[in-house]
Amino acid sequence: MKIVPYLIIESKIPFQHGSLRRRVKEVVSGLSKSHEMVYVADADGIFKNKPQLDIAQSICDEIPTLYEGGVRYSHNVIDMLITGAEKAVIGTSTLVDLGELGGAFKLSENITFKVDFRDGIVSSDPSIVGRALPDLFRDVAEIGIDEVIVPRVLAEEASSTASIHNLRLGVIASPSEFAGLEQLGIDFIISEDYRSLVGE
Repeated sequence: MKIVPYLIIESKIPFQHGSLRRRVKEVVSGLSKSHEMVYVADADGIFKNKPQLDIAQSICDEIPTLYEGGVRYSHNVIDMLITGAEKAVIGTSTLVDLGELGGAFKLSENITFKVDFRDGIVSSDPSIVGRALPDLFRDVAEIGIDEVIVPRVLAEEASSTASIHNLRLGVIASPSEFAGLEQLGIDFIISEDYRSLVGE
């Protein structure tokens, strides 16, 4: 089972990236020696709608990257992919509605769908929040997307549902949970306890 390190990038003072750039280069250089891919969660993009595309690009230049930068509307997927990311990750917490996911897929097939969960699926779209996971995965597969990511709490349900729709499944989990996930036939694990890269 493939392990994908999870990196968070965040700049406390936008556009002043000197120390963050140095840290990114140092960390990513080390990771590229032992991993095939990284997952980058851009906190500025996810929470403030101001993705740090230049920092993401410097990571994508070094190693294949799954990049979550806070896609809200279909056209935002282009911003994620011009960084050189292998795939743009679109999470339910930022996506305005499921129709935008279909629009994004028309612009690029290099999309991974991520289910955000906090005592239920998080979304501003009632058709996502009110959905059972099997129904949501069916809709995602019908759009044409073939890869989904879920948190550990949804891993069991997602593993049986993903296989029905021929979806590759990634799970965000800590190393202590890896052994239990191996038996579920998960395609890859995103290791949530790697590190944050925060610019001063």
